[in-house]
Amino acid sequence: MEALDWLWKNNPSVEDAKAFIKNHPDALMGVDDDDDDIIVPLHLHKAIQHRASDEVILLLLEACPQAAKKLDFYSSGHNVLHLAIGVDKDTMCSEKVIKSLLNAHPGAASERNSVTENLPLHDAVNKNASEGIILLLLNAYPQAAFVEMKDGRLLVEICLEKKASDDLMREICKVRVRINGLLPLGVVLTKRSSDDIVLAVLEAYPEAAGKRFSTNCDECILPLHIANEDNHSEEVKDALRHAYPDAEKENPFETTHQLHKLLENESSDPVFGDVEDLIKKYPEALGKRGRDGRLPFHIAIDRIAPPDVTWRLFQAYPQAGKEKMKEGRLPIEVFAERKETKDWPQEYLTITATGLLKNDMPVSIEDGTPAEHSGSWHACISYNTETATCAVRDVLLDSKKRDTIGKHGGGFGKHIHALADACDYQGRTALGLASKESREVIYEYLLFCGRYKLRIGPPEHRTATSVVLRAQDLAEQVDYGVIFDKADNDGNGKLDRKELSSIADSIGLNPGMFVKGSGKSTTTILKEEFVAICKRQLGDGPREVVIKLMQSKDHWERECNARKDYELESKYVVSALSNIPSEDAIAKAVRDGEGGLDIIRETYLDNIELGIYAIVMEAGDRNLFHMFHQEQPNIDTVRHILRQVFEAVEHMHEKNLMHGDIKMVNIVRFRIDNKLRLIDLDASAEISVVEDSFAGAKFSSAILPPEMIERIETDEKLEKFNKYWVGIDDDLKVSPKPYEKHGVKGHYVVKSFRTEEGKPVEKGLPYTLVDASRSIDLWSLGVLAFTLLTGEPLIPSTRDDNCASGNAMHFLYSWGTQPEVLEEFFKKIPDEAARDLVWNLLQYEPAKRESIAILLKEHCFFNKQSVDLKKELTDINANLKDAAKNRKDARALLERMDANIEVIKKLGIESKAELNRTRHVLLKGIFEATEVKTPTTFIVLNDKLPEPPNEEMKKKILDIVTAEDGSGFNVKSEHASVTFSADGANIDLEGTL
Repeated sequence: MEALDWLWKNNPSVEDAKAFIKNHPDALMGVDDDDDDIIVPLHLHKAIQHRASDEVILLLLEACPQAAKKLDFYSSGHNVLHLAIGVDKDTMCSEKVIKSLLNAHPGAASERNSVTENLPLHDAVNKNASEGIILLLLNAYPQAAFVEMKDGRLLVEICLEKKASDDLMREICKVRVRINGLLPLGVVLTKRSSDDIVLAVLEAYPEAAGKRFSTNCDECILPLHIANEDNHSEEVKDALRHAYPDAEKENPFETTHQLHKLLENESSDPVFGDVEDLIKKYPEALGKRGRDGRLPFHIAIDRIAPPDVTWRLFQAYPQAGKEKMKEGRLPIEVFAERKETKDWPQEYLTITATGLLKNDMPVSIEDGTPAEHSGSWHACISYNTETATCAVRDVLLDSKKRDTIGKHGGGFGKHIHALADACDYQGRTALGLASKESREVIYEYLLFCGRYKLRIGPPEHRTATSVVLRAQDLAEQVDYGVIFDKADNDGNGKLDRKELSSIADSIGLNPGMFVKGSGKSTTTILKEEFVAICKRQLGDGPREVVIKLMQSKDHWERECNARKDYELESKYVVSALSNIPSEDAIAKAVRDGEGGLDIIRETYLDNIELGIYAIVMEAGDRNLFHMFHQEQPNIDTVRHILRQVFEAVEHMHEKNLMHGDIKMVNIVRFRIDNKLRLIDLDASAEISVVEDSFAGAKFSSAILPPEMIERIETDEKLEKFNKYWVGIDDDLKVSPKPYEKHGVKGHYVVKSFRTEEGKPVEKGLPYTLVDASRSIDLWSLGVLAFTLLTGEPLIPSTRDDNCASGNAMHFLYSWGTQPEVLEEFFKKIPDEAARDLVWNLLQYEPAKRESIAILLKEHCFFNKQSVDLKKELTDINANLKDAAKNRKDARALLERMDANIEVIKKLGIESKAELNRTRHVLLKGIFEATEVKTPTTFIVLNDKLPEPPNEEMKKKILDIVTAEDGSGFNVKSEHASVTFSADGANIDLEGTL
């Protein structure tokens, strides 16, 4: 706590605040788990109290908006708005901060300061807040304009004293409120306000021109008379005359307190006729306080006037029932405590108390929205008396019914949830304040089956055949110490693992959690530790549960039997609670719409039929659908999620049970260990090779494998199919989806079936049913993984995960017939290991789908070592591919060289033959030349013979030398020479190429 003070006292920067929020997100609500006696102040409150910067306060508010609804019990019990208003103008938060606080918790504007007992608006005006802040608070809670402050003054009086602007005064005067019988017109007239203010108030309250205003305890005069006495302008006087023309005719100083005097006369009881005459003559006296500050109705209560007189005064001026009496109590409190007497029998006490209560309820009878009230409801239910209990019962009773004395009920029972949660000015709920007797009456309306407080709002989940509702179980609280003692067989004050396993599942916890949570032992746990862990994990208050109401008895029995017969562990599958109301009690509660069920049905379920078969389970934190869309898990988180889901499904498979409906909404996370568990077993089926057990009794078609889809291509089969489902509720039967495209025409259906007494009805079906198997769940896991990895469904589907159209079912039915389409689908998964996992699961042939056990143990998606090994193998394969390519290129080069050598060899052979012929011709010519002395032939050339080559040219000319024995020849250049012979060619390189 000292560190907390130090942090906010030192005016932290925005960066400091961001770092704190990032590093300590769970600390923002200020809860200390280690010691229940320590209340840690909320960081938002401390930041405001120490006047941190606007940016820091707004950061904290954005990070934890619910903190704005909490009281600062550590220091003063103030709400956050009172802290923001501060001690004076200099310590007051900015208009921007106050606006944000009001947006986070609008109700704060109607909560009184626990010290000053003023509303935030009152304190803001007293502390000279800016008019912008005053207008913000006024708009948030307009009634505050004419609610008396602790000192009895009204806001308009203080604003006049502080010389508020005319614009602000006009805004205040627009509020049409009458408090304590006092209308603002008399106030502004006697305060000598400006003409503009007086006219503004008169415009807002034209009826006030005809009401007498008490200038002292003896005289009541009309507003026009006040204006005449105080020399207001003729404009004001004319407006008052126009609003109440008879004002000129009436006596300015007519005494109206005769009613007070009659009631105060202790010598005799007031007579009903006399009281009635004075009420008719001076009706305005009913709202006037006498010399001692009491209203006529309050005087009658204090002196215990006859019931008829008391009731008549209340009927004539019901507002008196909302106003506090001289000693600060409400009239309902007096009657709640009053004992029955001869003059005041219980019947009269109950009637009066009920009337007072109906007149001051915190919600509207029409729609249950919050209404202005003075606290009579909270006061009445806190009393443990017959009068208070009867008044509560009568005010809640249906208005069409009559109470024990024949009067119609108040009809507020239909708004019981709003009434139970209504807070008093200290933030305490009515249910928390209620006495034992009043609480029992409230529970008759509030609770479903007498123990479950339903959350009024949209259901947790709904399908065509079931609705899941969240509730609080308000039955007797679990005594974890008693549970411990029953399991402690040897009485040594400790539980070992074996003893823990016998009770852990019954309370919805994993046995290993206790030993892990024990700081003194690794194999046993003490009673105190056991109780502490149970309270920390399960809570010490009402247990949060969900109630699944199902229409189909077969579906209900299938889910109940799956949980009961297969001994499923609670760490994998959410357990159904056993200590619940009877089937008949639940069915009756559903039919009667108990506990607000009728409101949920009418408001949020479009009046769909609610099932009478219930399964009650421990409530999870949130389902996977909400986790995925709100938390946006990355690839590592998805891996962690899928591992948990795979392990849970494998647990069911080990028990030879198929889940049959694996999808996001059927996977929930629990806060006790942050683990995922499976729910919704009404589609489950036994995996058996001995008995017939089929899949498809209940389904979500978009997550089913291709073998579960049937194409009906003839009218005869379609007629047979429709005949099979005749008489079955539309929500329970299968509707064929037509398809006509690319030369294919037909209707697609799921290979589903109906049951009779839990047995499948096969006769009349145009298809063969599919045996329940692990492979069906494997496909569903593949669909789930695809969605988690890509953010989109595998098959276009509806809200209930059914195929959206015949096209969608055709795509599923013809899975794998277009490999290029599937290839594009799998490319949507960027991670190679994840892609391979989904590919293994989404195989068309059921037998080719890899088992969960092998995938968890060996697949590289789940095993980091395998991922690293696969990367190494990928690198090796890449290197091998490069080496193979190099070898291929070298081989091609050698082949080209061999071809060139063959060409040269052939050229060498041809050259050898040509050289032999040349030699023969030359030798012949030489021989003949020796015999001829005179030339006989001349050759005439067209061109001049070239000059002999220079040295550079000689280097480029091939030097061909023929072996003397004619066995070959040699071709030589500057850098290489090739010798050709019958054995082949030999290449010699010289120098560098």
